[in-house]
Amino acid sequence: MLNSSDLLIHDGDILSIINELKNAGAEAISINDQRLVPTSSIVCGGNIIEINGEKVGAPFIIKAIGLPELLAGLSRPGGYLQILKDDTIEVDLKMSNKITIPKYSGVLTYKYMENTK
Repeated sequence: MLNSSDLLIHDGDILSIINELKNAGAEAISINDQRLVPTSSIVCGGNIIEINGEKVGAPFIIKAIGLPELLAGLSRPGGYLQILKDDTIEVDLKMSNKITIPKYSGVLTYKYMENTK
């Protein structure tokens, strides 16, 4: 019997896709126009997900900039996108030469890094 929570996208699902994109060499990633930076947080909050403190809901549109041949590997058999499809989650992978990822609107602060100039 199918549980309704099985049809939800959870923060772990998003994180798995993001990790696959990073492993494929993605240079920039956004989720629903929230740019991911090293300090970004992705937290589940019921039927929404908080990214960088902003609430975003489905459908989740993940954009990535990188070498297309490597990023296309996300749709390989056994990859996380295929796992989601097997779990009846609708997934659509599109390639484009015109991806725009907005700049990060927050403030990046560094605790340990120093400017040595």
